[in-house]
Amino acid sequence: MKNFGRVVAAGALALALAVPAAGAHAEPRSETLQAQADALRTSVEALRLQQSIATEAYDTAIDDTARAISQEVRAQAVLDAATGTSSAAATAATRRVRTLYMAGPALPTGLSSGLGLLTGGTLDRAADTARSAAVAATVVADDRTTLTRAVTARADAIAAEADLQEVRREKTAAQRAAQTAQAEVTTALARQQDLLDSADAAVRRAVADEEEAARQAALAAAAQQAAAAGVADATGETAGVADAVADASTAALGAIAAAHTREGVPYAWGATGPSTFDCSGLTQWAYAQAGVSIPRTSRQQYAGLPRVPLDQLQPGDLVFYANGSDPSTIHHVALYLGGGKVLHAPHTGDVVRVAGVAMPGLFGAVRPS
Repeated sequence: MKNFGRVVAAGALALALAVPAAGAHAEPRSETLQAQADALRTSVEALRLQQSIATEAYDTAIDDTARAISQEVRAQAVLDAATGTSSAAATAATRRVRTLYMAGPALPTGLSSGLGLLTGGTLDRAADTARSAAVAATVVADDRTTLTRAVTARADAIAAEADLQEVRREKTAAQRAAQTAQAEVTTALARQQDLLDSADAAVRRAVADEEEAARQAALAAAAQQAAAAGVADATGETAGVADAVADASTAALGAIAAAHTREGVPYAWGATGPSTFDCSGLTQWAYAQAGVSIPRTSRQQYAGLPRVPLDQLQPGDLVFYANGSDPSTIHHVALYLGGGKVLHAPHTGDVVRVAGVAMPGLFGAVRPS
């Protein structure tokens, strides 16, 4: 398996460059038609990349929005509880002040008794005054505790209010990011459609032929690379030194089986199934059917799951594609089937299908289970 991974990683760019040439010789064409088809395909692929990047941003923003809404609900509950505690403490303090007022003048016990006797008061009246002073002293002592609690509760309420406002700011920012990404996806799709509409039927057919020839060439190359490395295919029918399928976990095989049931289902950006998918929506859904929860977006999946070297790929691994050498440029993910093949949701206008793993931008892989 290690040799195959090295072949895949090293040959990705060569395959990407060689495939269009295979498509170009699918049938004789005039140089003008070929040039127009090549230009259109290049422009469309650039717009598809732009759409994929914007879709990743949209999925992230929607996920952030959902998380912020949940945090907002929790923050509001904390604020309500803190406000209630603060109000209760204030009410208790008011009640104690009223009790102190109703108890009458609060003089020290000894002084109160002495004054009563000196002014001609009776012993009973002196005793009542002493009891009143004792009650007042107790109320004052208890009120200090109540006041401390009230101050603490008020501070908690202020902090909870600040947290709630911060969460709401984050939610607003996430919603705006989603709107921006949505506009970028829509713009890319509109420009792509304009290009296709403006091209004549012959050029469009030439592009479609080239793309299909490229896909078939990629699949054939992947199969040859797998056979040369002695790797088992996705169904385990090809014998090898180490049967990769046998090494795959039950969850991985379950995810593959679930994903296969979605072949032919249309791609739709932002979709998580079961009737339409974007790339990360498909991988998340497939693993959910196998009882494994994974993050929503391709970048989150790469960041949050155990990494695996490309030369150690096993069926069920997730393979990522990027627009650079930094993980922040990841924009696509596919489910590795074995035998050099992946199952993925490619782009708008296409359907969930099998492809060769060595697509342009091959970046890295993770193993969810």
